[in-house]
Amino acid sequence: MRCRLTLVATIMGFVVACSSGSDPERPVDVPSSASWTGNVEGGVWLDCEPLPSVPDRYACRAWFQAGGMVSEGEYLLRRRSWNQRALRSEYSEPADGALPAFETFDGRWIFLKDEHVLLPDGVVSYPDSPGHGTRQAYSLGVETGAVEKY
Repeated sequence: MRCRLTLVATIMGFVVACSSGSDPERPVDVPSSASWTGNVEGGVWLDCEPLPSVPDRYACRAWFQAGGMVSEGEYLLRRRSWNQRALRSEYSEPADGALPAFETFDGRWIFLKDEHVLLPDGVVSYPDSPGHGTRQAYSLGVETGAVEKY
């Protein structure tokens, strides 16, 4: 009986430890429009606003969990699908311009629900401190040119 209780307690502790729980406390430098994208192991705050002049284009910013900017730049909304013959992902215009919910951020691409992604397209800045960092130019998610320090 004692062994069963220990097993049940261990499993319950595991379930509680691995559940997503609630969002972490929002740092003061993260706007209220930003959404938490992460789990108990960590994540980022993301905020993407549509650019009215260009369809499917967004200005996005990401912050570390504890605050401080990770990156900011322009992103292009695309639907992703798997091409089994070519063994690679392919990207096309989305059926509608609605932005699906955030799923994860790998430091470059923003993955969304429903097989969508925000691809960096243009210059993305990665600040180290105020006025200092690096910039990288992208075209449809692919790096173009060298990383530039500022």
